[in-house]
This record gives sequence, C-alpha cells and structure tokens, in this order.
Amino acid sequence: HYGHRKLLTLAISSVLPNMGKLLIGITTDEMLQQKTFAELIPPLDERIRGVREFVDALAPGMKNRIKIIPIKDAYGPPGVALDSDIYEGIENDFDALVLSHETLPTGKRLNEHRVQSLGLGSLKLLCTRRTEAHTMS
Repeated sequence: HYGHRKLLTLAISSVLPNMGKLLIGITTDEMLQQKTFAELIPPLDERIRGVREFVDALAPGMKNRIKIIPIKDAYGPPGVALDSDIYEGIENDFDALVLSHETLPTGKRLNEHRVQSLGLGSLKLLCTRRTEAHTMS
C-alpha cells in the first residue's frame, strides 16, 4: 500500500550511490497472526514479490544491491548478536533503519538493545510521517 511504498522510496533514496546496500525485511506470516485484519494480509511470498517488483521498477540499477528477507522477530537482523546465525548470511553492519512514525518507538527500543545488550552502535533512524489524514497509510 501507499505507506509501504513511501518507506521503500525513502530507503532507496538513502542508499549511497554505486556502493550502498539495502536490506528489506518483510514480516513473516506467523508474526502477523495477531495483527488486526491479519486474514486480509497477503501471504509472505506474495508480499516479497510485490516489494521486489516495486523496488526493481523504482531503482533498476540497484537490483544487485537490494536483498529482501523474511523477518522472524521484532528487531530483525539489526537486533541480533554479531555471532548469531538466526539470519544466516546477513552481517549486522547496518548504519540506518527506515521506519514509519508509528514504529519509531520500536526503532528507539532497537537502538537501546543494540547499545546495551549487543555492544553495537545506534542506527540512524530515518522516519516517514503519515500524510493522509483519513487513510490506512
């Protein structure tokens, strides 16, 4: 939907030209079961396909620098220890997190977790705001 396209556009525009990488995490079906209207949310593979189509159309030159993965927990790869194999093949070398105004508190908790529990640096939090007063995004 529009809100997610807005997040993805901000994320892509924040990547360093020619060398920056982007990891896009998509929540697993299991994590969405408690969400309101969960039954209306498309399955994970369909959501991944939609995101891939959108980002490839928006930034065709970045295809090889964008990876899309399922997120299995509240913080995803930026919230795991450096020696963890929860997200195999993903290195916890992130420098920023793109999130919505609604999820900003989670981003702040993630940064606290990274510093206090993992001994890692804080991420730069890049936040979008809801601009449509009467819509879902």
